[in-house]
Amino acid sequence: MVEFWIADLQNSEKCFSVPCMTGSWEFHRRDDYDDLVQAMEQGQCAPTYYASNSTLSRSTSGQDFHSSLGDLIDVCLILSFFTGACVTPKGTTSQSEAQFMQLGDSFLPPRAIRGFDPLALGKSYHEFFSVGIQNVTCNFSDRRVRLFLAHWISGLTCFTLEDLFLSIGVQMDIVKQCEIQATGTEKNYFEGMRAASSRYHLAELTADYKHMRNDIVHEGKLSGSNFRNKVKHDCAKVTSDALNWIDKYILSILTLDASKIKERWATAAVESGLPALSFHV
Repeated sequence: MVEFWIADLQNSEKCFSVPCMTGSWEFHRRDDYDDLVQAMEQGQCAPTYYASNSTLSRSTSGQDFHSSLGDLIDVCLILSFFTGACVTPKGTTSQSEAQFMQLGDSFLPPRAIRGFDPLALGKSYHEFFSVGIQNVTCNFSDRRVRLFLAHWISGLTCFTLEDLFLSIGVQMDIVKQCEIQATGTEKNYFEGMRAASSRYHLAELTADYKHMRNDIVHEGKLSGSNFRNKVKHDCAKVTSDALNWIDKYILSILTLDASKIKERWATAAVESGLPALSFHV
């Protein structure tokens, strides 16, 4: 049996199961969960859950072992996306047959990310993952979702509105590259986003996103020669609209009906939550 501590997962479910090609990853909430959540609220990273796979052992073939760890990485990335935190393995427990002195580069290091709302999925994690991780992640490779969500999580550690929007720009470039690969035709930045909107039946972002993106990339500010004479509220709205588009994009890849899930990124929260150096003299 292999067992990992799982950092920074907050959820009402005491346990849920994720069927994999090799066994299942079984997530269990720790008995001292409430105390650990209080520590998290004070800015600490806390191992609130543990995840075990009883099928794995020292004798498990290298390919199966590696594949199972990959499944756990994907599960944690999805949970991070659902919760707006950095859910990630934080070392093996003392009960684990295989002990990892140091986690490899494939695992995100724990980091405290606070203040962002979870998605209102309308279903339990047990229900969502019951179809098996292979069905949940069947489009992950084509859409480069591991890389995408790694950037998404990093974006939530931002210090300014400019940082957050630049991170969104990187994520949108991954979207463009996926559309080029899927269609076999070259596309510029905005054409790639438009193609993805069509593919997943999403409302397109307005030209304001393109103008603000051009200003931050080429002029180093949110409102420049393209997105002219804007105040922080205008830029926060473009940012929140982009974040909500990203939510819908990932939800669609996960085969969830994005139209039935409430948007979590409000303009007022983005505006009040981050400083914006573009508007400081």
